[in-house]
Amino acid sequence: MKDNRKRELEVLNRVCKQNDIPIKLASELLKAAKKFSYENVPNGTRITEYQDLIKYLSKEDNTGGK
Repeated sequence: MKDNRKRELEVLNRVCKQNDIPIKLASELLKAAKKFSYENVPNGTRITEYQDLIKYLSKEDNTGGK
């Protein structure tokens, strides 16, 4: 497990250097992505969220983007 984490940090460091991104920012974004991932969300909730998003975007589309 420690080897995986070490490798993960090495890759993160390399990607951050290539793209001129602070490592702290990248790690915080990854933590947030894991936190808000859909792994633990039931299918019914996911479907409802998508339907709400579609309704919102179609309503916005009909009002001319306002």
